[in-house]
Amino acid sequence: MDKVQIINAFKFMVSFAWKHKKSYLFLLIVEQLLYLALGLLNTFFPGWILNAVFETKDLKTILFMVLVFASLLWMIKTCAQYIRTQIYNSSYVLSMKFSMYIGETTSKLDFKYIEDESVLNLHDKAINCVYNDGFFGPLERIISLIGQVLMLASVSVILVRLNPFIIILCIITIALNFTVNYVVNKKMYELDSQKTKINRKKRYLLNVFDDFEYGKEIRINCISNYLKIRLKDTFSDIYELNRKSENIQYKNSIFENTTSAIQKVGIYVLLAIEVLKKGLGVGDFTLYFNAINQFSGSINSLLKGYLSLSKMGLYMDDLKKFVSLPRMDDDISKDKVNEEDELYFEFVNVSFKYPGTETYALKNINLKITSGDRLAIVGANGAGKTTLVKLLLRLYNPSEGVILLGGKDIREFKYEEYAKLFSVVFQDYKLFAFSIEENIGLSESIDKGKLNDSIEKSGLRKKINELPLKEKTPLFRSYDDGGVELSGGEAQKLGIARSLYKDSKVVILDEPTAALDPIAEYEIYQHFNMLVEGRTSIYISHRLASTRFSNNIIVLDKGEIVESGNHMVLMKKNGLYSEMYNMQAEYYNNYAQEV
Repeated sequence: MDKVQIINAFKFMVSFAWKHKKSYLFLLIVEQLLYLALGLLNTFFPGWILNAVFETKDLKTILFMVLVFASLLWMIKTCAQYIRTQIYNSSYVLSMKFSMYIGETTSKLDFKYIEDESVLNLHDKAINCVYNDGFFGPLERIISLIGQVLMLASVSVILVRLNPFIIILCIITIALNFTVNYVVNKKMYELDSQKTKINRKKRYLLNVFDDFEYGKEIRINCISNYLKIRLKDTFSDIYELNRKSENIQYKNSIFENTTSAIQKVGIYVLLAIEVLKKGLGVGDFTLYFNAINQFSGSINSLLKGYLSLSKMGLYMDDLKKFVSLPRMDDDISKDKVNEEDELYFEFVNVSFKYPGTETYALKNINLKITSGDRLAIVGANGAGKTTLVKLLLRLYNPSEGVILLGGKDIREFKYEEYAKLFSVVFQDYKLFAFSIEENIGLSESIDKGKLNDSIEKSGLRKKINELPLKEKTPLFRSYDDGGVELSGGEAQKLGIARSLYKDSKVVILDEPTAALDPIAEYEIYQHFNMLVEGRTSIYISHRLASTRFSNNIIVLDKGEIVESGNHMVLMKKNGLYSEMYNMQAEYYNNYAQEV
């Protein structure tokens, strides 16, 4: 373990605790001072009491000493237990803050990392900081060094006077345990790293079983046994890694028990020699015996604290790498978006490859989008339609070329402000297990006027009025039995209501109606086209229901713009657009006749 990693681990935990719960550090120090007092009390008082019993034989003195000893024990233990309760509470708060810190970091990562397996593994290893020995377990052990060092200083003075070989024996056996534990920690970290990917697979499979959305697929396709086999194989892999971990820990515990037994035998022999040689009384014998135990325990705790921190240092290294990944906004000095300006987007020789691939998803895209434009982006599946929009939304950056807003590279703007320009309904839009109004407003404070207007315009009002809690009705039954499941069409309307509520300058529909029949899709586009009057709108579809509402159409094929113009112009060209339109028109007509 690199000492720099250990230092960084300690610095991170102390700075995090200082920022979010200063009292936690204070409580840890007070607790260690109380444990120091308790240790010294248990070391010296029993010997003093026994000396009083066998030497002074004064009952009043003995009773007084016992009463003082019991009172001090009660006071210190009561205070220590109270402090420990406060530490548990503070530790919970800090672990919660840490989980929120990881969540916030994840949500602000550059989008390209969300689908990167190595980053997902790094994320899972980073959050292991919470679950391995408690996130602040190592910090508590390090703080305990204060008490342990003071305890060592106190009892060492006594033991050196008795027999220095006792100290040497304790140090040798503990040093051996330390060396073995150091190696064990590294092996355990390597096994944990192997388990990371398998555990993610396990969580996914368990989620498939638990998520009611998969219920129809599981039953209709009779894949319960197949999923069970996949899950069984995953559990087997985890079991094998756990078995290796347990085997390593078992061998380590045997070694520790052996060295502990040797240490105790040696100490008893040395102590017996001193008793016979110096004629020690029962009280002195007890005092020295307790001092030896305190010395051994303190050194052991000290080294375990270091080992614990060294282990945490490995995870902290993963954490540091994870939180150091590029964010959507790394430069806090980025420009603000002037919402009063006319929108003017321009793609200049833009090409793009997805990370880890050599094939261009888009090639040499040149495109202008101005305020009020109604742009339709059409093409077959895989032509690059959604990729183009992802670049416009700055979820990915071009591999080549540049995208401009008002003549300025969009990467120069603050991302959160840039994102406010867009209301997007994705094909795979997500609804949350929140109330309907929260799903639409996506904010702590909801503008009731805008909410009602969005519901009315999206056509969702009739459905909401049928619900007992109206807009406050929760969706899904993830954690609320009163939750409702919306139909596909109703959910799609809610997605549109969300985009209307956001009231952005640019509205994007990315094939949200792909699962609907052609006539229903046409009606939705027609209705939505009226709702976005005056705003820039972009329609993405491999079907052509949206094109009649657009003043400009671009046709993508294999990542390139092969045609552009309005509907009439493209039909006269008799190119790919005309071919696609005529094929779909025949299907539309046949479908209408059947209906």
